[in-house]
Amino acid sequence: MSARDNLLAAISFNDAANAGSTPDGLVDAHRLAAIAERDAQIIEWLTKKAHEEGTSNKERRTRADVLFRMADKLSRGAVRPPLSKGPDPVIELSKSEQQFLAFALELAADQIASRGDEFDEADEAALEKLRTLTGEVTS
Repeated sequence: MSARDNLLAAISFNDAANAGSTPDGLVDAHRLAAIAERDAQIIEWLTKKAHEEGTSNKERRTRADVLFRMADKLSRGAVRPPLSKGPDPVIELSKSEQQFLAFALELAADQIASRGDEFDEADEAALEKLRTLTGEVTS
């Protein structure tokens, strides 16, 4: 169960109705408020650092300008810090899905072994990461 599911389970429909919303709406509103507060703190910090750079030379003015522009983009919503995209989805496979995936990954491993010059370490790392979905312990 995700943290969102736990929170939804804890919020009763009466609590949400008293707030004039649904449980999902209430959770989303709190999430957006937390993101807005975090963004405001980041904007404040970027602006503070930009002012600290000063104007003593061209390099410092350039750094200050970059910091001011990033704060402006964040305040307009043109960019978002990585944490505001939400959590990665949880993937849960049934036992038979895990077995089929393990079989497919073995075929992929065989192909990597037989045609090794066409694959690199990133391909092998991706294969190992996918193996975790099968419930197989990798080392």
